[in-house]
Parts: sequence; C-alpha cells; structure tokens
Amino acid sequence: MEEVNEVGAGEICAVFGVDCASGDTFTDGQLGYCMSSMFVPELVMSLSIKPKNNNHLQQFSKAIARFQREDPTFRVHFDGESEQTIISGMGELHLEVYVERMRREYGVDCVT
Repeated sequence: MEEVNEVGAGEICAVFGVDCASGDTFTDGQLGYCMSSMFVPELVMSLSIKPKNNNHLQQFSKAIARFQREDPTFRVHFDGESEQTIISGMGELHLEVYVERMRREYGVDCVT
C-alpha cells in the first residue's frame, strides 16, 4: 500500500478515517453523480445475540451500528416477543466473523 495525493477515473483506492457506508459515491462535489444501488441477496441465517456482561451494552450497540454501516448483508432487529436482538446474514461463518470482531475490536464477549 502506498499513499497517493490523487486518484484518477477508474482507479481503485482505500480511504481511511471517512465516515461512510458501503455503496457511497465520492466526487469532487461539483458533479451530481450517484451510483445505482447494489443488489443485496436475501439473508439466509439469523442468530440471537447479547453481550455476556450488561456493562458492555454501549460497546455492543456501537459495534452493531458500525457493522450495519459497513455491510449491507448484515442486518439487526429486536424481536419484541422474545426480547432478543437478532442478527442476520449470509451464513454461519458470516455471523461468526462479526461475533469474533465484536470480541476482538470492541472487547465484548457475546452469547449466541
């Protein structure tokens, strides 16, 4: 990886420290371009999740919000009937990766 000052049309780059989500379009501000939405397949697996320690609820919420911004195939909802937080994604491994990231990046151990 190398630092560059400018990126031309058709080139791919990584940008760090910018608050954005998957599918966001960047221009010089003078162009009114907007990319069409990407296709997101139906989710195939859901899992209930909660932090082992209730003192970690704030970090848990932060992680969930970030993961949803980053990945359109990762979704979360709260089931009022069972009173559980449900995460959904593209399969068991996909969801396991997020549970592990929550532990590693946010210090939140979870029960699934």
